[in-house]
Amino acid sequence: MDELVIYLIIAVLMFVIGLVAGHLVMNIYYSRRFLAVAKECERADSIVPLITEMERES
Repeated sequence: MDELVIYLIIAVLMFVIGLVAGHLVMNIYYSRRFLAVAKECERADSIVPLITEMERES
């Protein structure tokens, strides 16, 4: 019975670690993407690149 509890604890911990890691990776990805789009908007002096990116992501 102790082994089952240990395996359940390990499974829950791996699930939580996976959720946290996924959240961090997506946060980094979208932060970089936002900065790239912001630079494009600044270069073009328009919000057209932002609208194009929003259409691409939805």
